[in-house]
Amino acid sequence: MNQKQQEKLVALVEHLRTLGTIAVGFSGGVDSTFLAAVCSRELPQASMLIHLTTPLIGTPEQASFKESASSFDLPVIELHLDPLDNPRVAANPHNRCYHCKHAAFGAIIQAAREHGADTVVDGSNADDTTDYRPGMQACKELGVRSPLLECGWHKGEERELLREWDYDVWNMPAGACLATRVPCGEPLTHEKLDLVRTCEDWLHTRGFRQIRARLLAGELQIQAAPADLHRFEQQTGDAGLPQEAIDAFRGFGAKSINPVVAPYIHGSMNG
Repeated sequence: MNQKQQEKLVALVEHLRTLGTIAVGFSGGVDSTFLAAVCSRELPQASMLIHLTTPLIGTPEQASFKESASSFDLPVIELHLDPLDNPRVAANPHNRCYHCKHAAFGAIIQAAREHGADTVVDGSNADDTTDYRPGMQACKELGVRSPLLECGWHKGEERELLREWDYDVWNMPAGACLATRVPCGEPLTHEKLDLVRTCEDWLHTRGFRQIRARLLAGELQIQAAPADLHRFEQQTGDAGLPQEAIDAFRGFGAKSINPVVAPYIHGSMNG
């Protein structure tokens, strides 16, 4: 850890100490894992983790939660919520994330209060200010604090320290809730979420890391980051799905499949 990192870490810990007993909204991703690691190392007697299991969480994130939660010397509370029970989420409007976050952190706040926490914090960081994230407004309205954002932390800095501290999640690809696989305006259903999850899981088991299974007007399309796109090209000679994948996806219930793998562009399904 260099001097700049040390100074930023000290400032973050000092800031956290002003928040009283802390409940971290813990997803298992890079940001919340870094925040949980800091709390575990520096504030173990004044911190807890609250994880919300929902149908919108991708398999890698849920697996990361289960693997990493046990590595922290902190109480862990797991809640279950189905955001699709809220018609304003299921309708999938442009501000879907606002309604989803409001319900999710409303449940986290209630559990935090029941367990004696003074402040609920999330893993939003300084990079998030440049992205379209209506859910951040919901958190602000609910009084959720974002110490990583408030102290100017970026994901790259978090990854560096997580690697130094030997947390495997340090190089976990960015993940987004499964609702982002369906364009806004097209209703969300459990069937759609199950399909995209199953297709992505199938690709993950075959070594692909940063991929998205999108349902665009009912057509399944796979999008891949450059390294994964290159792997598809090596397998098929072009940026196309191998027949094995097409057959598997049909077996999972995909009725229409685009055989061309498209480049994955972060935020392309925002709003």
